Amino acid sequence: MNTHNHPDISREVGPDGLEHLYVGGRLAMRMFGIFAAAYVLSYGFRAINAVIAQPLVQELGLSAAQLGLLASAYFLSFALMQLPVGVMLDRYGPRRVEAVLIGFAALGAIIFANAESFAWLWVGRALIGVGVSACLMAAVKAYSLYFRPHLQASLSSWMLVAGSMGALTVTTPVEAALPMLGWRGVFVVAAVLCVLAGFALWFALPTLFKPQKTESVKDMAQGYGAIFRHPHFWRVAPLAMITQGGFMAFHGLWVGPWFTNVIGLTNTQAAQNMFWISATLMAGYLVLGFITRTISKRGGDEDQIMLVGMGLSLVLFALQIAQGANATLWGWLLHALLIASGIMTYATCNKPFPKKLTGRSSTALNLLIFIGAFSIQWGIGIGIDAFTKLGWSYTDGMRASLAVLWALQLASWLWYARPGRKTSHLLPA
Repeated sequence: MNTHNHPDISREVGPDGLEHLYVGGRLAMRMFGIFAAAYVLSYGFRAINAVIAQPLVQELGLSAAQLGLLASAYFLSFALMQLPVGVMLDRYGPRRVEAVLIGFAALGAIIFANAESFAWLWVGRALIGVGVSACLMAAVKAYSLYFRPHLQASLSSWMLVAGSMGALTVTTPVEAALPMLGWRGVFVVAAVLCVLAGFALWFALPTLFKPQKTESVKDMAQGYGAIFRHPHFWRVAPLAMITQGGFMAFHGLWVGPWFTNVIGLTNTQAAQNMFWISATLMAGYLVLGFITRTISKRGGDEDQIMLVGMGLSLVLFALQIAQGANATLWGWLLHALLIASGIMTYATCNKPFPKKLTGRSSTALNLLIFIGAFSIQWGIGIGIDAFTKLGWSYTDGMRASLAVLWALQLASWLWYARPGRKTSHLLPA
């Protein structure tokens, strides 16, 4: 593709005095669509264990701690990939990196589908995490490179709309397909979809990014030092790690056992409830995208939306935990609507950093989010087992574990909201 004469590609001098390449029109829609489709798979893999938890436990006899460790293998491998992914995105560009990595997700899905032991299930799940580790960050990097600044917060929100569609596809639809395909057949289908996504990324997007070889890989890795030393990063990171990661851990696994073991619903009824939670989350991301775009264009502080939304989500979370078996689906729906504001942590975190570092700043934050999700998802299972060994009921054990999580989330919100939140400490381009 000749990028110099393409009607959907323009070159403009930005506020930093540097020339930037921007896409628009059909090319922008195609780029968003392909990255979003890949992210649908990533989010689907993240949430699927909540639906297949009961069949897995019945077939393999997993404990709560094993179930938590298995589901969180995705988060662990995903987290470990974030720093190398950040360097690769800034060096080789989002299209190449994501197209190659998603092949590992296909391999992991095949291994998971054929596993006969906990160990092989864990390996397959971990490989899936490796394979989809760039799906959101590659999109964030592409948008930071090729879309105008006022669109970037809203694009991040709309990516989560796509992700929520992935969560929708693994609730009621997967539950309905289980009698015919079984959980193994579902993962075979997922492997095929990963291969198709890889081909779309490689062949249907133009080569806009030229590999950056002016810096060595070692020098690029050292760029993380500037990010991890920046005070703004450490203001945002705890909120993202504990609140975003905590929601991912709960929504990706423990919301299923909450409905089946705490409320007493069937697996089918639980899947239907998870479908509506995911649909509400998707609506929250969609609305958030339009709101942040409008406020940003008017020069307002869109971070206030994140602060208020996540604060109110903590109120709802506390109420649901306190009510236990009497907690309503409406409470979880409103909680999901409010927690959608957490996606803005990515755009907020990137504000002090130049474009050449946005891949690394995004993945540095993502590393901590997924470490949080891994630790919390496994930790909830450990907590449930520990409290039940003390003679507590399963319901009270889960409520106590979630109460610990809530206290940590409240502390992280207060840390972010303290005076001096705005920063003009920008790093040079």
